[in-house]
Amino acid sequence: MNWVGFVRLIKSIYGKKLPDLEWIEKQGLLAVKIGQTFALRIDFLNEETCAHLSRLYSSNTKIPPEKVNSLINYYSPAGWRDNFEYIEEKPLASASVGQVHRARLKTGEEVVVKLVKKDFKKSFKKDVESLKSFLKTAIFFYPKLDKVADPLGILKNIEKYTLDELNLLNEIAHRDILEEIKSDNMARHDLSRLKFPKVYKELSNENILVSEFIEGETFDKLLSEGRLDYENLLELFHIHGFYVFNVGTFHGDIHPGNIILKGNDMYFVDTGALGLVGTKIKKGLFRFMENLSFYNYGECARSLNEMADVEISGEKYDDYREKFMKLYADFTGKSVSQVSLTRKMMDTIKLGVNSGMVFEKGMYPIIKSLMYLDGMVLKCNPNAVLMEDMRQFIGELKGQED
Repeated sequence: MNWVGFVRLIKSIYGKKLPDLEWIEKQGLLAVKIGQTFALRIDFLNEETCAHLSRLYSSNTKIPPEKVNSLINYYSPAGWRDNFEYIEEKPLASASVGQVHRARLKTGEEVVVKLVKKDFKKSFKKDVESLKSFLKTAIFFYPKLDKVADPLGILKNIEKYTLDELNLLNEIAHRDILEEIKSDNMARHDLSRLKFPKVYKELSNENILVSEFIEGETFDKLLSEGRLDYENLLELFHIHGFYVFNVGTFHGDIHPGNIILKGNDMYFVDTGALGLVGTKIKKGLFRFMENLSFYNYGECARSLNEMADVEISGEKYDDYREKFMKLYADFTGKSVSQVSLTRKMMDTIKLGVNSGMVFEKGMYPIIKSLMYLDGMVLKCNPNAVLMEDMRQFIGELKGQED
């Protein structure tokens, strides 16, 4: 994707019509990742556009069957196929960087084989460098662009996140980190419903990942068919809240396609992205959410300021606090269908920044998580008053703060 394609992409995102997802996919991996990033920007895009762009997380061009076998031959060492009874050509799922195929080992275990799409890394890096040059030129002539939108910062975030995804060894390492956190904290926090698929490390490498097949259904499928129990969704909040607020290390891409329900067990899959947040943010954001759940807006305003790397005071703070109270004037007792938590959080961060606060980059993956979770609740139980329902976990999470 060159700069002309980038300009056309941005115009399509901000246009009156919904963006053409098929066209975006044809522009390459960088275009898809930019589209996915804008799907989270409900603070300045309408909800319909964001929801439409969010389809880029699960609806991507599939590798043709004839190429699947050539990919396996290209990526796997000699004798690798001898471990399998069969590998299905038709994919179970497809995402922006690869896709998953069901298979069976000769030892009888049902597994899935994840493959990275060939040459994506090379073309992605080339597109990123081209776009960086264009943005540097644009910022030189319009320096305000850097302060208002931080396009290079966003691009660097996309670059790092995507390159991590393109190395499947990172997915294995992140899975192990999350499982170790669970193991270390089971005595003080109930994480018994959380599970991780077994990984066959001896059969995996940078471009191929072999893991246990989970005979369950994704939250995405259950939501689309209206079959996800709201209590299961609240338990996801409970588990994810522990990782975010108590540990500061969490699944960085917790969209509904990456959560599989099998009986009473909840499996985290596709752990290529790992969210990390500093102590100041995780503690401050927890205090913010705690106060928000009880509608203590004055304390919410203070918590937001205290979690900023650069805080404000005096008249600036008074003016900010007054605007904060007005922002949340319509929030008390409202359901997720009446007031979007994601939009509120986006508007809240925007208010803080416009008032003079400066936040660490770790805020982005948390807002991303909130958008996913908020969207799941909207599909599952639109009449839910989410913040009040979260009160049942607040005491437990508060008791486990480091």
